[in-house]
Amino acid sequence: MKKISILLFLIGVLLILISINPSITGAVIGKDIDISNYISFTLGLSLMFVSSLMYLRAKSLEAIVIPTGGDALNEKRMRVAMKKYESEMGDTPYVLVPGLIDKDKRGRVLRETQQYKIYKELRNQYGLKPSDMIIEGKSTDTLDNYLYSLSKIKKKGINQLQIATSPTQFWRFKMFNREAKREGLVPESFEVKPLYTRESPYEFVYGVLAYVKDYIRLKSEGSLEEASKHKTGVIGKAVKKLLKVGG
Repeated sequence: MKKISILLFLIGVLLILISINPSITGAVIGKDIDISNYISFTLGLSLMFVSSLMYLRAKSLEAIVIPTGGDALNEKRMRVAMKKYESEMGDTPYVLVPGLIDKDKRGRVLRETQQYKIYKELRNQYGLKPSDMIIEGKSTDTLDNYLYSLSKIKKKGINQLQIATSPTQFWRFKMFNREAKREGLVPESFEVKPLYTRESPYEFVYGVLAYVKDYIRLKSEGSLEEASKHKTGVIGKAVKKLLKVGG
């Protein structure tokens, strides 16, 4: 979008220049300016205005987030995320993939791990370079996804996350973002936005239960950091298994 905004600005300047006839009086150039083509002049001003708005919008750096949650969910989230990425014409600076990276006893990344599969598909199918991606690698639940994502993006100046996920999981991201603003972890201008995937009835039920669980965990502990130390993984896995959903 930045390249397009610059191009539109230059076209606007050109249209304005060709639509005016500056007159020269003595040593003064442009003392009197006549507009010979009001259509070109108006169009030029409009393009300059639009390009300025586009440039300011492009300066708001964002990352598209693909939380891991099992192969089926990962595929849905990746499709939605990359549709958005490609619509931005490559101006979105990063694709962020949070989630635990499984390793073998020698510390090597397992090729069956979700992170590795997503990384390979982003490279092979969508043509992303390693520099286009941020692989987080430590988080084990949605709260971790949010907190570790913040730690990864701070140095890069990113101030907006667009998250490819279901509506009910996004409720939790919004809750965590509100709390992060209250605690001063992010500025008031920091935004999280949804890139919604379709949600099955079972996924909706799990999402509502997970929201209630995280709401209680956050309120009882009083802060995001303390809440992140108290996992409910066993219960969560049991509910996922019962409802046959991903994470």
